[in-house]
Amino acid sequence: MKRKGFIMEAGRQKHPRYYFEDNGEIAAVKTHMSHNDQELTDFLQAQMAAQLHISKADFLEMISCKIEHEGIANIYREKGLL
Repeated sequence: MKRKGFIMEAGRQKHPRYYFEDNGEIAAVKTHMSHNDQELTDFLQAQMAAQLHISKADFLEMISCKIEHEGIANIYREKGLL
């Protein structure tokens, strides 16, 4: 997540929350992740995509490194979230 431009909220260690940042500007999106060995199921992928305000297809491209930071920033700019 960090390589894509997401920053972890300070002070949250058990279930850290991540926000998207681009050039010091923070988008109005966030998600959180647990530190366990649970597989990222179809349901969890859909939930995280919804939290991040991106399609599940874009989410899958993001986690497979097909969409980088600038691509995500462009999606958020188009949606008026950044």
